[in-house]
Amino acid sequence: MLEVKRNYDLILARREQLEISREVQGHFEKAVTQAEKKFEEGEGDISQSAITKLKLGLTGTLNDIVRFESDTALAKLRLEQYLGIQWAGDVDISGPKFRPADFPYKTVEEYLKKKSSSSKPGKMKKTDRAGLFERRAAMIEVNLAREKLVLGRKSRKMTRALLVTEVANYDFGIGNESDLFEALIIYTRVLVGYYDTIYDFNLAVHRFMKIDSER
Repeated sequence: MLEVKRNYDLILARREQLEISREVQGHFEKAVTQAEKKFEEGEGDISQSAITKLKLGLTGTLNDIVRFESDTALAKLRLEQYLGIQWAGDVDISGPKFRPADFPYKTVEEYLKKKSSSSKPGKMKKTDRAGLFERRAAMIEVNLAREKLVLGRKSRKMTRALLVTEVANYDFGIGNESDLFEALIIYTRVLVGYYDTIYDFNLAVHRFMKIDSER
């Protein structure tokens, strides 16, 4: 069922995004503490404005955490409705990794050829032709989501390296609050966005498979 898969994937996506947000929360809290100490002791060139910016970044991260927790709770509630069961306490979902669906096909013809070993190259059954338009439209969505996923994966690696550098620089006293703030905001946006791209790709695949199963 599409809605079961959608909500289960949403739970896994939000789990990863919560982990990222809590990591960022820790960096912001540490930075605020260090910045306030420097300001009080008159060390370095730090302003009240820089401290306020860090606090606002922390508030934004806390808002993300609240939203992700709420989304998770709602997704679990929907699964209870669809599956007719209740979660027994706090269900452990730490095991399965949230990964893109295994769907290498880029055209409907490629998919149908693989699906049916009896299909001849370049030909298609009448039952397949009936839903060709719907399948092709769904495949376009799959390929769009796939391209965003590839870009997100590349950006994730660069962003992680940026954050590690800026955190280390700030801890050693050679970085500043502005650079750290920007690195944390970029890190949050890119990594949270990356798991959104996995979710969007998986959902596009689930929709394609649903359309295919109805033909």
